[in-house]
Amino acid sequence: MATTSRARDGRYRLESCFAVKAPLAEQRAVISSWLAAERSELGAVGTVLDAADYQLLLVESPDVLAAELKAAVRWRLKDMIDFPLDEAVVDVFGIPEPVRRTGAKMMYAVAAKRQAVEDHVATIKAVTQRFDVIDIPELALRNLAAQMPEAAEGMILLWLNAQSAQLLVIKQSTLYLARTVQFTSQRGSNTVSGVPDVDAIALELQRSTDYFESHYEQSPIGHLVIAPHNEHADMLAAALRDQTSMRIQTIDLNRVLTVAPGADAASRSTLLAIGAALRDDHLKL
Repeated sequence: MATTSRARDGRYRLESCFAVKAPLAEQRAVISSWLAAERSELGAVGTVLDAADYQLLLVESPDVLAAELKAAVRWRLKDMIDFPLDEAVVDVFGIPEPVRRTGAKMMYAVAAKRQAVEDHVATIKAVTQRFDVIDIPELALRNLAAQMPEAAEGMILLWLNAQSAQLLVIKQSTLYLARTVQFTSQRGSNTVSGVPDVDAIALELQRSTDYFESHYEQSPIGHLVIAPHNEHADMLAAALRDQTSMRIQTIDLNRVLTVAPGADAASRSTLLAIGAALRDDHLKL
């Protein structure tokens, strides 16, 4: 859980942040207690879905009226998701068009499990009247990356999970591309102290940068930020420096936010909460 505020100069301040493990039955009480302790006026409230509760898919944008867009996209997802379509809540968001588009216009579709969405709504609405959005990790991380100076030129945020890594190509506040590398081995010559498939990550980095440069006619991406910051991230950064010319660093929130004393911003769950609290999107599709 995290709260942020914004100063007049535009810089965000992380007012509070912490993570706690609690079973579903106790989460409402934990959140309610935390909200009651907040001294500042509560603004927008959002949550982030767990990775297991949704799928993010790149799809063709249907040539229909705006009011019919979600329904048309929903129909296209029926053979693309791994759970029944009637159990899905569907939303969409756009990506920039290439300079020379030769095929169909593309967009991202989010298919979330309805039960997960209902659980989030029930939990939050039980403790606060203000509830604005249920987000996904990719967009929460985009919000976080957009605050980094490297985002002005274009960057890749590499988000490490236990069995995979996500590559997010971001420039300014726009998410251009989201790709996933599934780890296939835990040991071997391509393993660095528990972070598998360094070669696979390096290859996907090259593919993603090549696509971004050619598809959008953009300057080469020179920055890579790895998150969350831990021993594995440091070792992966060192290994990737031997395979790419990109400027590589692990995430450091103090470079982009003013962190209030006592705010625990080190864990992967708190990073997602912080990213959600930095959301500044108002467009509804």
